[in-house]
Amino acid sequence: MKYFGTDGIRGVAGKDLSSKFLKKLALGLVRFYKEKNLERVLLVGNDSRISSDFILSNIESVLLEYGIEVHDVGICSSPCLAYLTKKYKYPLSMMISASHNPYEYNGVKFFNANGEKISEKSELMIEHLIEKTSKPRLRQFAVRKYLDNIKTDYIDYLKSLIHFDLPIIIDCACGGASEICKRVFHHQHIVNSKMNGYNINCNSGCTDISFLRSICIKENKVGIAVDGDADRVIIVDKNGDCIDGDEILYILSKFYLRQNDSVVGTVYSNTGLEKSLNKHQISLIRSSVGDKAVYNLMKKHNAILGGEKSGHIIFTRYSNTGDGLLNAIIILNILYLSKRTFAELLSEYTPMEQIYKNISLNGKFSMNENLRILVKKYEHEGARIIIRPSGTEPVLRLMVEHENKTTALEMINHLQSLISIKNQEK
Repeated sequence: MKYFGTDGIRGVAGKDLSSKFLKKLALGLVRFYKEKNLERVLLVGNDSRISSDFILSNIESVLLEYGIEVHDVGICSSPCLAYLTKKYKYPLSMMISASHNPYEYNGVKFFNANGEKISEKSELMIEHLIEKTSKPRLRQFAVRKYLDNIKTDYIDYLKSLIHFDLPIIIDCACGGASEICKRVFHHQHIVNSKMNGYNINCNSGCTDISFLRSICIKENKVGIAVDGDADRVIIVDKNGDCIDGDEILYILSKFYLRQNDSVVGTVYSNTGLEKSLNKHQISLIRSSVGDKAVYNLMKKHNAILGGEKSGHIIFTRYSNTGDGLLNAIIILNILYLSKRTFAELLSEYTPMEQIYKNISLNGKFSMNENLRILVKKYEHEGARIIIRPSGTEPVLRLMVEHENKTTALEMINHLQSLISIKNQEK
């Protein structure tokens, strides 16, 4: 697709997401409402980025001019907006966020009336409608409403799920869930919750758990870390060990699934997860990258659980989208009620070694013959290799999985050198 990536439309605010483009997008949305015959109201929310007001004001000015009401809940998490969309039966909602990316990035993603990410078909329709040049028929002006208070419904929902009585530490990544965390976990130790518009995901949250790890070890507490819009979660135990999305899926599967059930992962899901689940007669189905691809495959196979190694977990018993805080609460309930440690919960889980690299990408990437030959050679030697352009930023994602860490490191370094040379030649 031209504009939509793996998680909405994303780019550098003011550059990729210019005023001109944002107004074109807004006109596309006006046409989308007409094509789908939707009630003319849009629920919106945003994370803590400094550019969010700029993006909303550009889009909103067009929507209001063409008769679409804008109901604004302000700073929130993506799962909070999805929950409110479903609860109050909004036809569409728009989250302004670039998730785990640095502050200079921003983006928009959309949820339907069921609190699900909109389908690829709807994204393609919006892309087509963005490109139309004829202006929609002018309608009566609409109004903007501030609905900050309805976030209490989501906060109360999370509180109702808490059954654990454990001291924990929450890293909010200075993002959209910062105020929500303070109200849900008001008696807990909360870090990285002071938002200034520029510090979202900066040395914090689930993309950088080094700070949280040091506090967990020092205070002998379990920690949870979310990303900028809190649709992901990574857990850190008292010893500073990381429990990633694959391990979260494994724990949830053991407690909530039965024999012959399925879990949906991605191509990045550890082979160790697949083998460990198989021991319990649970199968792992792999999707392409992105929570939307995971969710689509979950619906196809009637699976209630799926997710990514990054900590983006979808558990449809509770939500139709990834929710970092919700899934953390469920895992902490299991930890507390089972009276077991994470080491005990994961005693039968044996992961393969996975090494990751991000390589700056100039333009499009294509595999050459030398690279294909090397990949086949390493796969013959027991490796699993993934090379793919990111759908959210201008980098090439490289992953090597092997049972031996030293071997995996040697392989990925060799692959990186070949790719870097090829990239420089362009």
